[in-house]
Amino acid sequence: MHTQNTLQAASGLTSSAVRIGSDHGYAFDGDSVRLDAELLIGNPEAAATRDWALQLWACEAPFDGAAIRGTKVAELPVGNQAWVSASTPAFPPAGRAEHAMVLVLASGKDGSFDQVHDYANFPQTETFVQPRLTGATGFSLADDSVTLNVDAIDNPRAADNLSGSLSLELWAYADSKPEGIQLAAASLGSLAGQNSWYELAIDTPLLAKPAGTWNIALLLREWTNAGYVTRDFANFALPVSWAAEAAPAAEVATEAAVEAKPTASAKAAPAPKAAAPKAATPKTAAPKAAPAKAAPKVAAAPASVSINKASEAELAAVKSLPKAVAAAIIAARPFKTLDELVKVKGMGVKMLDKLKGSLSL
Repeated sequence: MHTQNTLQAASGLTSSAVRIGSDHGYAFDGDSVRLDAELLIGNPEAAATRDWALQLWACEAPFDGAAIRGTKVAELPVGNQAWVSASTPAFPPAGRAEHAMVLVLASGKDGSFDQVHDYANFPQTETFVQPRLTGATGFSLADDSVTLNVDAIDNPRAADNLSGSLSLELWAYADSKPEGIQLAAASLGSLAGQNSWYELAIDTPLLAKPAGTWNIALLLREWTNAGYVTRDFANFALPVSWAAEAAPAAEVATEAAVEAKPTASAKAAPAPKAAAPKAATPKTAAPKAAPAKAAPKVAAAPASVSINKASEAELAAVKSLPKAVAAAIIAARPFKTLDELVKVKGMGVKMLDKLKGSLSL
């Protein structure tokens, strides 16, 4: 999942042992980005006491040091060299908004770079070209299944740019928790650039019925070298409620995307009539793209296990979580977010992405 964070410089930021020079830039190449920067080292002794990294951020507006919402697109650890030019994995924000791009010089320890020392705003905004949801989206819940409806999925990239494997995922969010619970997932296959799938209606198993009232979002995710990343999303105004050990009332919702984390609307649009669940093969625009594949049936997911409270044995019982990593989680807690698990020895981005549906704080 892609989550917005807060970029903020320490108060009184006026000088540093290392600064960003006037020559700097970035260039995207597929799922990576090259960062170039001249680094001015004013105090070599002080610089040597810290670890340093260049970060590329996509923000709502140009950065001036005050707190602002944004997405950290890339991070490149650097040494005490005068010039940096290297590529690193890129994780652009989902959706189609324009973003102010900011190059940040940060310091830290043990791979965590959270102290902003200098920054440089780029004059042009960036809009990321990614697979996207187009038109109306909706879902229809049954007792143990869900139908996902999308007018179209487009790949606006160049004609020779085949997407990674795409997945439609339905997630539930609570206002009080940053992480969500996956309700359903359907694998679609790859989509060629300048192609579209039309009129998708996909039946897939309902993986969880978490007790409580939840905001619902439909995510379009793409497989990359770092695992699945969110490319686009649609939020629904109508929340869904489940009672403990009770089946949910079936609801249909249709709403345009509004922001990266779904929020409940004060006035929900009237729901269209729910048709009987029916799988449909998406119609393809010329040139023809491969049809979407219906997701294989998946067993209901077990209740999530708390990474801060569970015993080592309970963590080790989670499917695909090795005992050694479970022990490392115990040693490293407490955690503020699930994403902090990537710092645990033996836990990579791919493993964490696979386990998020089974873990909670």
